[in-house]
Amino acid sequence: MAVANDVGTLVRLLCTLLLCLSCTPLAMASTVTVVISGLGGNAEYEEQFNQHATTIAEEARRISQNPQDVILIRGDAAKKSVITALLANLPASNKADTLQMYLIGHGSVDNQQFKFNIPGPDITGEELAEALNTLPYQRQLVVVSTSASGALLETLAAPNRVVVTATKNDREQNAVRFTEYLVNALSDEAADLNKNESISAKEMFEYANNATDSYYKNEKLLAPEHARLNGDLADDIEVSRYGVLLERKDEISPALLTRRQSLSNEINALKARKEEVDEDQYFDKLQELMLELADIQRDIDAGGNANDN
Repeated sequence: MAVANDVGTLVRLLCTLLLCLSCTPLAMASTVTVVISGLGGNAEYEEQFNQHATTIAEEARRISQNPQDVILIRGDAAKKSVITALLANLPASNKADTLQMYLIGHGSVDNQQFKFNIPGPDITGEELAEALNTLPYQRQLVVVSTSASGALLETLAAPNRVVVTATKNDREQNAVRFTEYLVNALSDEAADLNKNESISAKEMFEYANNATDSYYKNEKLLAPEHARLNGDLADDIEVSRYGVLLERKDEISPALLTRRQSLSNEINALKARKEEVDEDQYFDKLQELMLELADIQRDIDAGGNANDN
């Protein structure tokens, strides 16, 4: 019996280890992403902002188990009433533990108050902070890639929140190039500094910040923007997985990707019912699912050429 107990303990430890090793592919399933594109002021900026916002949303959907948890608002729809209603009505029952919010466009400061420029009345930094402070998510990433966005570093600061701004203060009021490089970071292997096939908020920031600095140095221009990151959770918030993005290639078997997604869903569902299931049955089933998931991932990593069954 003592041997059986030891084996049972080892199995549980193995399952826990496997679950930790697999948490990167499953992490985005617990994320809600909101992307908002503001006013461009002219056709060139309008197209640019919309394209950047669309790309961010598409990349988030690509690796999310629930594409409906990625919300894109742009054009005439990006009104203050729509934004505040959206934030007020994000479902409190949603099991997501992370909110990611991207604001793309122009910002301005009026009477020392930051405003995100959108159709109709602008939304202020204080209004954004008030809305975000009421949300139940354990972790929040707020990226404000606009001119004058550095004015929000203190306004949006909170213990559970990472704030990224394209400028260091409200005096940097030119249109920013930071957004372009931030978007590139989401699918560039070079952004993965620790080589774990996952790009964190900190890695995204460092890639975009370095690329922005390089642009101005190469062009021999005085940089009018200096991005900033504030918050202790930047290493813990995943924004992309370039390994998943590379699976667009035709050689990856659709059946393997479908089965991996199904297994991830089953594991999440089992974890949600842990308190309702007999402990031995729970770990037996978890081990079964995790081992199959590991086999599927090995096939994908090897080239994904397994025949569809």
